[in-house]
Amino acid sequence: MNLSYLSLSIAVIAISPSSCVFVDGSSSSTCCAFVSIPFLGLNQANPEITQHAFAQESTLLKINLDIAQEVNLKNRQQVLSGDRLGIEGLTIELKGREGANYKHPNLPGANGPNPQLSSGAKTLNLTRKGKFVDLTGTRLAHVENGAWEIIWRNNAKAGSLICGFDVMEAIQRHDAVIPKGRLYMTFPVWTDQTLQYLRERKMKSEEKALEALDRIKDTNIQLSQTTNPIHKVVHFRNVMKAHEDLEYSGYHTYTKMSLEQRDMIHLSGGLHLCTSGSVWTKEDNGWFGGNNHVSLGSASVSQGEREEQEKKEVVLTERELKSVAFDGLRPRTRKRE
Repeated sequence: MNLSYLSLSIAVIAISPSSCVFVDGSSSSTCCAFVSIPFLGLNQANPEITQHAFAQESTLLKINLDIAQEVNLKNRQQVLSGDRLGIEGLTIELKGREGANYKHPNLPGANGPNPQLSSGAKTLNLTRKGKFVDLTGTRLAHVENGAWEIIWRNNAKAGSLICGFDVMEAIQRHDAVIPKGRLYMTFPVWTDQTLQYLRERKMKSEEKALEALDRIKDTNIQLSQTTNPIHKVVHFRNVMKAHEDLEYSGYHTYTKMSLEQRDMIHLSGGLHLCTSGSVWTKEDNGWFGGNNHVSLGSASVSQGEREEQEKKEVVLTERELKSVAFDGLRPRTRKRE
């Protein structure tokens, strides 16, 4: 075969028009060869992401928020300190088959630089507002225009379920505050297969870590007992190698993952939602329209009970949740009309 003809054929195939997607989410009919090759799977979504979102139709979730005055990172984990704002009972209903065709906050996936990795913004019904306590008594946490999405990169073992809300007025208790603007909650999500895979990997990493820790202990004893300088060098090298094996075992990463069944909610479609998540916002930094990712605290989620929702016949308003009046009489609750 003519080699020049073969080279030309490969080039034509590589740069032929295709549904090429760039990192910033834009598309083009002509693109570089390495971008348009389909088997590379660069920057593509999990092929089942749409089905995963559809399966969550009418799913009820009950969310509690723990907002801190200060949020810092220590050993790659959030450390909350200072005043706290606890919001409980925020109950939402996910509509997996309905797009959020209404005004809602921009979502990091659907409205971000890689929208192809998102299921798209979906409708979220706020069935019950969360409550918190401040110096005036029990109050409602007002959030509006909720929407949700799943972000899941192809071949990734886990995805993220993200809920977004508009906060029209700051929600505050002492110095712990949810600022006016956008509020987001992120929870990891796995399939049956990927969860089992990660559990097996975690078990293997723990075995490697324990073996490395035993070597570190034994070698340190040998290092302290020998007086031979050559032996000291050998033992020191073995200690360093054991520390390296401990680091590369993945132990520190897997210990931060909540992979036990008690830390999961089983969702429709064979998905598992982690009960622990993060709460964050986007803060405008004033420079060229940019914004910063600001951590506010943590979130915990549980399965919502539809029977509990249906039994609620009283609509609690802001006035009804305030503390008892000075005459000792509490305002009467108003029933649903």
